[in-house]
Amino acid sequence: MPPGTIRKEFHFEGNVQNIGFRFEVQSHAMPLGITGYAKNNDDGSVTAELQGSEKNINKVIKSLQNINRIQIDSMTEKEIPLNYYENDFYILY
Repeated sequence: MPPGTIRKEFHFEGNVQNIGFRFEVQSHAMPLGITGYAKNNDDGSVTAELQGSEKNINKVIKSLQNINRIQIDSMTEKEIPLNYYENDFYILY
């Protein structure tokens, strides 16, 4: 795992389900070598965990905020422990 690798959990609320949000997270994360997952929650929100450099994680979040059909009304983030065994980005159902 490269030095400077971090893992963050994000919680997104707004127009983030039934519009391909999880797939957008995955499609922006994978080319940057970010691992983790995105999943829909029963309350209409989405939770995502992203692991990689802080710079690349921030790029993913910025990309999501610039997609017109996605409306993020609120977003929380917190740093969480690394997952040393993860090697891909998953969409959880």
